[in-house]
Order: sequence, then structure tokens, then C-alpha cells
Amino acid sequence: MALRALLLATEKGSGDVRGNVEIVLNGKTVSKLQLTADNNDLFHQFVYKDIATKGPSVVEVRFDSKGSLGYQVVGQYYLPWQEKGAEEPLSIAVKYDRTRLAQDDIATATVTVRNNLQKSANMVMLDLGIPPGFDLLSEDLQEFQEKTAGQKSGRLQKYSMTATQAILYFDSFAAGETMSLQYRLRAKYPVRAKTFSSQVYEYYDPGVKSVARPVQMEIAQRVQSVRLGKVIFR
Repeated sequence: MALRALLLATEKGSGDVRGNVEIVLNGKTVSKLQLTADNNDLFHQFVYKDIATKGPSVVEVRFDSKGSLGYQVVGQYYLPWQEKGAEEPLSIAVKYDRTRLAQDDIATATVTVRNNLQKSANMVMLDLGIPPGFDLLSEDLQEFQEKTAGQKSGRLQKYSMTATQAILYFDSFAAGETMSLQYRLRAKYPVRAKTFSSQVYEYYDPGVKSVARPVQMEIAQRVQSVRLGKVIFR
């Protein structure tokens, strides 16, 4: 019934929208769109790149005809890794004891999470990216879950595994609490690639999050030696 209500609201809300839409960025028209009965229920997206980073940017959506128009404005930006973490509510760092291995070798990773808030962080999710070409040894996660079972905070409640990540569910982290977890990775096949993203966030407030810096990993092919015997023909 909830899905039916949402679909009906979408249909009724956009059914009578007709007219012209004009998008103005910093006083300059950058896009125009004519809404008709054939396209007023579609999702229209406009992406603008290379916007000046100095000073604010003003986005205007002008609509001159009938109906109620819904819209959303979203901005994204990137910061250098060295500028990251100054005011983060949660922080995460993943370090490896070595980044160059041969096939079947074992690398040990250490993930450190800290709650920088002045209050407890509840229902904390930790996504550990598994580097390409590696298998994460899940018995390390099982051991950590058993070790933290009786703790009031920082308790690993459960975890799940996919091909590219391990998803860990924590009950909470107290204010200022730091958690460190070591886990092993087995090198499977030759590859040279960066690790997948690892991040920590609150389940009910994904905006409270932090992402770990990726690391370059390299697995070399193991050279197998073959002992040759001497055969003498007479």
C-alpha cells in the first residue's frame, strides 16, 4: 500500500506539469527543457562540471507554466587526502604490513576506527574493501566477534562477506573510543591494483562517515623451481 501511495502521488503530482524550465548558473542560462505530457513523469538530470571553486555558486530553476515542479540540487567535490580528517565525526585508517607479495603469501591489515564525537555513535557500519586478487581470512573476524562479545561498546555483532568487501556491524562506539582490528589476506593471483574503498558510517545517519585512503597492492607470480636429474645412456 505504501508503494501504491508513492506511485499515485508521483503520477498525480506531475500529471498536470506543462511548460518550460530554464536552469541558470551564476547568472548564465546553461540548460533549457520543455515539459509535456510525454516527458513530465521522467527523471531529467543535468550535470555541470568545472565550476569555479572560489566563492559560492548560485543555481536558479525557473519555471514559467502550470503545475507543481519538483527538483533537487546536489553538489559534489573532492579534497586531497592530506586535507582529510580534520573535523570528521568518525575516522578510519587501514594499513598493511606489506604491499608487495607473491602468490599464496599472507598480508596482515590493521583497521583503526575512532569516534571523534562528544557522544556515542550508534549502529556503526564498517565496510572493509578486499583488495583485488586477495581472499580475506574470515576466521580473524570470527575471533574478534567472540573477543568483543561482552563489551558495552565496540562490540562486533555480526559480519557478512562479499567478493569485494567485508561488512561489519557494530553496536556502538563511545565518545572518543578507538577500535583496532587485525585481519589477514591471502594473495591468490598476480595483480597490481589499488584496494577497494573502506569506510565507516552510522547506519541511520550515513552522512556521519569516513573513507580510508586506498593503497597500491602488488602480487607477483611465484616462480616454482624444478629439480632436474641426470640420466646417463650407455
